[in-house]
Amino acid sequence: MKLLCLVAVVGCLLLPPAQANKSSEDIRCKCICPPYRNISGHIYNQNVSQKDCNCLHVVEPMPVPGHDVEAYCLLCECKYEERSTTTIKVIIVIYLSVVGALLLYMAFLMLVDPLIRKPDAYTEQLHNEEENEDARSAAG
Repeated sequence: MKLLCLVAVVGCLLLPPAQANKSSEDIRCKCICPPYRNISGHIYNQNVSQKDCNCLHVVEPMPVPGHDVEAYCLLCECKYEERSTTTIKVIIVIYLSVVGALLLYMAFLMLVDPLIRKPDAYTEQLHNEEENEDARSAAG
């Protein structure tokens, strides 16, 4: 039953989204622009294609007047970032499954431990006889 629930959860997480394109969180162009003259530094994120990942397409609104745009854009560092949320979800499910299995194993060992450590009556009787012999030899 637990395995069936786990398979159902994994199936729901791994189903592809209804959209054909990637979600807006999966792909982006990130431009980090340092302070320039009296303008503070800023980070810009935009969902654009990899070829359009530059300051002119990402930085909106442009914080500098027209003649300073080129100098400002030369200072900005733009990176195209792409990630796979499906892979991230799979890794998380595997990790949680392993942790859950280890917790179940620990609970099983805690339940079985008293049965394993149960003293054997015959061994206990022999141990008591050895103690009695040691006490007699020490007294005599």
